[in-house]
Amino acid sequence: MIRLRSIPLLLAFPCAAIAGDAKSPAVPTGDWEFSLSAGPAWRHSGTLGFTGGSRSAGIAIPSFVGDNALVTPPIGAADAYAVRSYDDGFVATDNSTGVDGLTSYWGYQNSGQVDLAGDSISFHATGFQSIRGDFRNVAPAPSDEDSQRGIAPVLQFDAHHKREIAGMRPGFSVFLAWSPVDFDSQWSDFSLGQTREDFRHDWTDNYNLGGFGALIPSAPYSGTPDSPGFLLENIPDSRGMVAVPIGSESAFVSNRISTRFSADHTTFSFGPTMARPLDAGWNFEAGVGVSLHWLRWSASQQEQLSVLQEGTRTVIGEWHDTSSGDRILPGLYAQIALEWTPANHNWSIKTLLRVDIGQSFSKQVGPSRITYDTEGLTAAAMLSHPL
Repeated sequence: MIRLRSIPLLLAFPCAAIAGDAKSPAVPTGDWEFSLSAGPAWRHSGTLGFTGGSRSAGIAIPSFVGDNALVTPPIGAADAYAVRSYDDGFVATDNSTGVDGLTSYWGYQNSGQVDLAGDSISFHATGFQSIRGDFRNVAPAPSDEDSQRGIAPVLQFDAHHKREIAGMRPGFSVFLAWSPVDFDSQWSDFSLGQTREDFRHDWTDNYNLGGFGALIPSAPYSGTPDSPGFLLENIPDSRGMVAVPIGSESAFVSNRISTRFSADHTTFSFGPTMARPLDAGWNFEAGVGVSLHWLRWSASQQEQLSVLQEGTRTVIGEWHDTSSGDRILPGLYAQIALEWTPANHNWSIKTLLRVDIGQSFSKQVGPSRITYDTEGLTAAAMLSHPL
């Protein structure tokens, strides 16, 4: 930002150009009138654009709730001979099982396993299963465009030739204005929900006793291979399973992003003017010229990826990008002004309307991009005093 104490030095250059060299003056300074104007202005200094981007959606995220799992009890297939182990007994094979499908090598633990009619005996086993699910959401990248508007101080140095040409007085002006540019956004574009559901599997195998339930040994009973005893079919007559929910776990992964951009936008311009008296005390002025837009800027973006689990948030990833610098953008301007001088006073009030056209600024901040163009509009009311 240009400090106020340096303004006289800036204005000294156009003054010296008018004054000419002391040894060979080109134009007598007595033919020129100088004034300095200052005051507030409503300024549309430019348009700020933002296109967001993040890193969270592109990285591999581990499971915070465990994985899929299946624990099957050792009860074998329901349609093939097998050695079957249950919570309350077993049904194995002996040397004759492959021939007749029967086995004497079996056992059970309590009498309640035999139904009241004595037609079947049941065996029970327990298994477990965990089922994991992910629910992923990637939102579109945020995008915004905002006109930078506000009250800004302006300063203008004017020089007018005393002679009129076709009723107009040629001259030039030097213009200086400053305005801040601010952008601050908090946003999120990624989330991942993780869940795990746990189940207990209650298995039941029923074996047909062939109407001889009254002859089976009393519980607890454990047979031996190929020994005399009650023969039981090795393949169950029926098998069933009931899944019972026993618990669950969940985690929520999301990102939080903070993007900030700020700049001091200082405009310095120089160009010719033409002034025309309207009547006593009123003057109209128009001018065009070149501008230099100086941006002293800084930008930052901070992204955090965290997991929320059982009420506790833990950061699992973090990125921080910063950048700053100075940039000068050339441009053009056109302005008109209306000046009123009270009778018998040497000060005046000047109103100014100005249009700026300039280049655009663009900067990548991490995965996001900031743009700023210097096209704008300025309307000022200034107090002017001759020098």
